[in-house]
Amino acid sequence: MQNKWLSWDTDYVDVLDGIRVIGILIVLWFHFWQQTWLMPYYPTPFLKCFGITTIDFNSLRRCGYLCVDLMILLSGFVLFLPYAKQRIEGKKVDSIGTFYRKRFARIVPSYVFAVLVMFFIALRSGVYAGRSAFLWRDLLMHLTFTFMVRPDTYLFSGINGVFWTVVIEMLYYTIFPFLAKWFEKKPLWTYLGMLTLGAAFTFGFCLRRTDISFMVNRFLTFLPVFANGMLAAFAYVWFVNKAPAKAVFSIFGTLFAAVALWGILRLFRSCSSTQNMQIWQLTYRIPLSFAYTVFTLGIAVSVRPVRLVFSNRVMRSLSVISYNLYLWHQFLIVRLRMALGCSSGSDVAALGVQTQWMLHIEALVIALSVAALTTYLLEKPMQKLILHGMHK
Repeated sequence: MQNKWLSWDTDYVDVLDGIRVIGILIVLWFHFWQQTWLMPYYPTPFLKCFGITTIDFNSLRRCGYLCVDLMILLSGFVLFLPYAKQRIEGKKVDSIGTFYRKRFARIVPSYVFAVLVMFFIALRSGVYAGRSAFLWRDLLMHLTFTFMVRPDTYLFSGINGVFWTVVIEMLYYTIFPFLAKWFEKKPLWTYLGMLTLGAAFTFGFCLRRTDISFMVNRFLTFLPVFANGMLAAFAYVWFVNKAPAKAVFSIFGTLFAAVALWGILRLFRSCSSTQNMQIWQLTYRIPLSFAYTVFTLGIAVSVRPVRLVFSNRVMRSLSVISYNLYLWHQFLIVRLRMALGCSSGSDVAALGVQTQWMLHIEALVIALSVAALTTYLLEKPMQKLILHGMHK
């Protein structure tokens, strides 16, 4: 349904494209920084009269991985949106079989292709030398989305460190049709149940362990994040259908988004200054997801100029290739860093700022190119093939 005065649309929430793209680019920035140690300090002598001598993006750079939580929240929002529309607008949702087929077509072909290519490159590079048993275990467990079960294939894989996010999404897809039905019928109780289960697992189990590196990105720790995404979709559809069509609501939405953004930046700053960032991440995952929820809802109903920042041709184009950009970006910059003969980001930094910038730019251009090629030459054709004959 579309609000004809304010263009609030429940069929396609266009600003989510831009929010997703910005989230992925921040994660990309974090991974690029890990390989180059390019420090984001920018002198601003032109602002000296205001007492501002430098602009420092240190906390955003150091904690960019926290935007993975934003992407997971958006997944909950987008997937539950049709169920919220069914509850409030009476529109039918896809069957369970259709849902699984669409998710498979969207996720699996690009993922399997990336796993196989990266595995063979690692194999030829000698990453698995003398570890034949681990070699096959690493490959098979990645292809079956089970590699997070073991610390070696999760923390020390020779393939790619970012694929754990796909496993979390696949687990969510597995239970989503049933979870969505419960949420649609009993939204409050289902939401509280997801929140409670996630919090109990996080604080009652994960944070009580001596070494939490294996526990930070467990599925149950993200359950409240998915719950907030689903709640955001429900709240958005309800608001668009029930709220009076007045521009004042867009102004309030913009203000809420601004306050939420301020809160998010404060949380990032808090994370960057803590001694144990993994403990912080688990402790503040739920509060951060609340801030992301308010920000997403605020932007979705904000004033038109703000929405245009997140919904335009550039954002839509990047959003189309964003999944493959996420799959490939870290692997590519690691390979480029190795091609320079550097074993770490500090080695790249020793070569100078110009080399750091060039590595950033080269990695970004190549990652965008690979993402576009993979999307349009593999993902889209495979989707068309898998979904052939399916009614839209």
